[in-house]
Amino acid sequence: MYLLTTTTDYLATASDYLAQAAVPDPPAKELPGKLGTFMNDLIGWGKMICLGLSVLGILAIGSMLAVGLRGRSDTAKNALGHLPYVILGTVLTGGSAGLIQAFQ
Repeated sequence: MYLLTTTTDYLATASDYLAQAAVPDPPAKELPGKLGTFMNDLIGWGKMICLGLSVLGILAIGSMLAVGLRGRSDTAKNALGHLPYVILGTVLTGGSAGLIQAFQ
């Protein structure tokens, strides 16, 4: 028990020391010339294409569910197996702008 208490004391002291250290955090710099607007346009187009493909993926899963339930095949089960991947892709695409803003 003494070893655990001593270890936690050392960790607490180390974390206090690291919390007081001055870590450099330089601000983000603008890209030179027209490169900044080009990159913003490129990221915007990429995001809209990904979101459009996500909508098409959800529509495809919905149609596979409808066909699979009518035909009593494994199509509906396979469609539900793909649904988490489509939702994860949509969430990552939608949240990418927030993640980029958080680190600027």
